[in-house]
Amino acid sequence: MEQNTDRKLRLADAAVEVIDAHGLRGLTHRAVESQAGLPPGTCSYHFPTRRALIAAILQRIADLDRADIDNATAGQAWAPDMDPAILIDAATATLATWLGPARARSRARLLLMLDRPSQQLAASTIDSVTAGFRAMATEVTGDADRADLVIALIDGLVVDELTTGTTPVDGTRLRDRMTVIVGLALPPPEPTRPASPGIT
Repeated sequence: MEQNTDRKLRLADAAVEVIDAHGLRGLTHRAVESQAGLPPGTCSYHFPTRRALIAAILQRIADLDRADIDNATAGQAWAPDMDPAILIDAATATLATWLGPARARSRARLLLMLDRPSQQLAASTIDSVTAGFRAMATEVTGDADRADLVIALIDGLVVDELTTGTTPVDGTRLRDRMTVIVGLALPPPEPTRPASPGIT
C-alpha cells in the first residue's frame, strides 16, 4: 500500500503539472487527484485547504531544485574560494535541468511566487524556502547582499528563457550567461600588494 508520504509527493508533483497546463485557476483538489490518478477526496484528505496544497507544492519544488543543485556540484563544498569553472559548470547544468526536464516545475514556481493570493496563503513557506536558498548563495558569495543580487539575476534568467528562449535550451547561450552571473557572484580577488623594497 502506498505510504502517505509517497502519496503526498505524488499529489504535489501532479499539482505542478496542473499549474503548468492550466494555470493557477485550474489548480483544484479534484484536478490534482485526476492528474495523479488517485481517488476523489485524496487531495483534500492530505491537503485540506488551498493554503496547505500551495505550501506543499512550493516545498516540493524547493526540495527538487535543491537536489538538482546538489547533483550538479557532486559534493563540492560551497565557499567563496570555489573554483569558478566548477561553479559555472554546476550552475549551467542546474539551469539546463530547470529549463528542460523540470520546465513545468520552474513555471509553476514562478506563477505561485508572483501570484498575490498564493503569496499570502503560503507566506511562511515562501519565507523559509527563500531563506534556505539565500543562505546557500551567501556561502558562495560571502556576502548576503551579493547573494540577493545573484538570486535575482538567476530568477530573471529563468523568466527570460521560459518566455523568449529556445526549446530545447541553447546550452552555449546559457553557459555564457551563467559565466557573467558567476563573475558577479564570487567575491573580487584580494588586491596584490606590492613587495616591500629591500633594505640596502
